[in-house]
Amino acid sequence: MFIISIWITFAIFFGIYVTKMFNLWLVLIAWTTGLSIYLLIKNKLPSEKYIILSITLAAIASAAYLGYAFKFYLQIPITFVNCLLASLAVFSVMEKYGEYDLIKTDKKSSTLISVLIGIAVGVGLGLINLLLAKGSSMKVDFAITLPRIIVSLNPGINEEISSRAIFMAFFVYKFTAQNKAPTKIQRFSMWFMMTVPHCYAHGYPFFDSLILLVLFGLPFAFLQRKRDLTSAMLSHALVDLIRFVVVGLPV
Repeated sequence: MFIISIWITFAIFFGIYVTKMFNLWLVLIAWTTGLSIYLLIKNKLPSEKYIILSITLAAIASAAYLGYAFKFYLQIPITFVNCLLASLAVFSVMEKYGEYDLIKTDKKSSTLISVLIGIAVGVGLGLINLLLAKGSSMKVDFAITLPRIIVSLNPGINEEISSRAIFMAFFVYKFTAQNKAPTKIQRFSMWFMMTVPHCYAHGYPFFDSLILLVLFGLPFAFLQRKRDLTSAMLSHALVDLIRFVVVGLPV
């Protein structure tokens, strides 16, 4: 039943993408906030250390908008609430059911490996992102400034948790609750929801969204599911940091 419900929700989301009736980011925020509240009702709050971490991550992700123009400042409270609730829900499911990690610690070298993987993937995808931008008449505005560094933390933290990990947490909870191994369609649905809604929310044309999905959405989702959240957040932040340093901030 939960598979039907989430696919119906996606169908509505996709309909909005096609018709351009509303801002898709706001729709995605409403969707993931609803999932976060649902998971928190079912699983309660995580431990104190993860509550503190959730508040910290939400504060950093929302404060990153201070590096943008003033018109983006209204997004600060929205981002804070969305990221906070999603972080709490993601960590609550993680503590209760496992299945994914904030950062690998099973071996002495695991943490370092996660960081190195995040850097390697981030730099590689960041260069690919620049090549794509160059193909669309990219204008170089190279500068290493504090605002450009700070702003990159927003997608690295907020989008990876609030637009991707929250779907993973939802499916992990549902897979566990049904007390049997997930079916192929259920596993496909998890990967689909971890990647496609976030790509469409950017508002690019259909084909461009597919490129975004293959080159960036799937690698970040794979890191979250198969490695840990930290490697995905780090790599995503680096992709945007490289673009912001070379091209400049969005206006």
